[in-house]
Amino acid sequence: MPRLPVYCCVFLFLLCCSNGAQVREIPINRPRLQAKPDQPFQQSRPMENSGGVAADIRALCDEGSLSALSKTIVLLQENNIEESEFGRMMGAIAVTLLIKVYKEPGGSLPRPDPPQNHPYSKILTEAERGIYREPPPTSNDYLEHILPFIALLDDTAQSRFASALPNLEKARQINPTGALAPYFMGLAAERMDRINRASGLYAEALALAPDCYPAAFGIAGILQKQGDYDEAVRIIGNINDQYPDNIIIMRQLARAYFYQNDWTSARQVIDAALAIRPQDPELNLLLAQVLFEEGQFVQMQTVLDKYAAGNPENRDYTLLRARLQGDGFKNRENAINILRPLYKLKPDDFSVALYLTKLLLESNNDAEQIEGRKLLKSLMLPPKRGEEIPLDVVLLASEDAVRRADWDEARTYQDRILSERRSASTLVSAFKVEQGTGDIRAALALAEEIIQKYPNYEEGRIVYAEALIDSGRHGEAQRLIDARIGTLGSGAYKSRYYYLRGLLRGSFDAAVSDFRSSLFENPRNLDALKALVELYDKHRDERHVIYYLRQALALAPKDPDLLRYQKEYAGNM
Repeated sequence: MPRLPVYCCVFLFLLCCSNGAQVREIPINRPRLQAKPDQPFQQSRPMENSGGVAADIRALCDEGSLSALSKTIVLLQENNIEESEFGRMMGAIAVTLLIKVYKEPGGSLPRPDPPQNHPYSKILTEAERGIYREPPPTSNDYLEHILPFIALLDDTAQSRFASALPNLEKARQINPTGALAPYFMGLAAERMDRINRASGLYAEALALAPDCYPAAFGIAGILQKQGDYDEAVRIIGNINDQYPDNIIIMRQLARAYFYQNDWTSARQVIDAALAIRPQDPELNLLLAQVLFEEGQFVQMQTVLDKYAAGNPENRDYTLLRARLQGDGFKNRENAINILRPLYKLKPDDFSVALYLTKLLLESNNDAEQIEGRKLLKSLMLPPKRGEEIPLDVVLLASEDAVRRADWDEARTYQDRILSERRSASTLVSAFKVEQGTGDIRAALALAEEIIQKYPNYEEGRIVYAEALIDSGRHGEAQRLIDARIGTLGSGAYKSRYYYLRGLLRGSFDAAVSDFRSSLFENPRNLDALKALVELYDKHRDERHVIYYLRQALALAPKDPDLLRYQKEYAGNM
């Protein structure tokens, strides 16, 4: 995908935010909003005074920037016209746009009370119900052309965006200085996969209103899709510096760090945001995701329980709860039971179908494995003629081949995977393939690439330690492992480091101690259990062999190595 348009957008964005931007400051005197920075907001054009306060208010609503909409509410209150028909309508528009576009918390704003028979009221009412109300063909009213788009803010149907674009283009011509028309057009273009067009429109919105930070989120999101996570963090970090107490921006910055695999920075931003708004559901769900990536599964469960108290039916919560059980606690049966009702309710939900397929393929139950193969086969069918199979499905097929140790099949997927997504996780997957084939040099090269590109990615550090061990560089591996054991808190990652260090131990007692420490951190670490079975078998300690063998078989009853030990010790099992 060409990158120049995005960088042009970023340049425009930085230009808009520079000290040389030709904007006028408007002081905000109303009670503090979450989005208000320490410095006064800026608007992109002066208020017109010729038409009185009503004209000023209308001009601010047409402008659509954060500062302008906030100033609208101030002017309505200062001039005691918030209860008039005009005031109620303009106030409702300002509040609705602040909540829907800028994600302002409704509790900090006046309650909308628009006159029911006003044309704008009908647009807002229908938009709330997801109905896009076409403006009258002869209308030259800017708001009549942009307000209906509120109905589509959370939509994904490309046809609906295509039909809305002419109305937004007309709004752009009616009011060339309004920020929301190009911003909404950028959203429509992005959801129609017109990425370069979307970049330019987001930049245009930012040029008109430097405080239209959703447009900056749009540019950052495109950069993330292109794999430029560092630039996305920089852009959102710049916005966060301007609005340091804005929870919405803090959320986006935490997500940007999350996509960058920088769990430490993400956690710092989340903790700071939760100190301001501890019950924020999105922040708590994001915290649970970070804890999952850090391997802090018990703490993650506590956060999810807190989230579930107010959002028990949330789709993202359900999917994350399933991941905690399946990938965290290795309890695939529980994970499948959690996910099945959601899959039945939303069989077309790609993420749900993908993860359920993964769980079924990993199952020890023959019937579930057959079901998983059937689901994978259906996912491997291109969605439309001429389209490629989604890359995430190819990744799943590769993981399944690795699990079955079918290295030839796994390698057939690698070229496409790495050509399209050379991310931390895909490089780890490719490393496992090369490790499985016994190509130590290729595996080490991939591990070095991971550690160089993603230095804060814990999985990458573990893979690098494995590659060092496989390459005979045991001293380097042990120094890395010792450093991480001394730094990490308890959890699954620490368990894996203890297991790897156990492999390097020269004495029986030291190895046993590390493998047991590994199980203390994660009792379901199959590698550590198998290592203890093998170690005690070599020392003819039948009692301990059977003790750990039973635990290992409970996790992997069809593992060929474990079945060999089970056969050998069958008389005493």
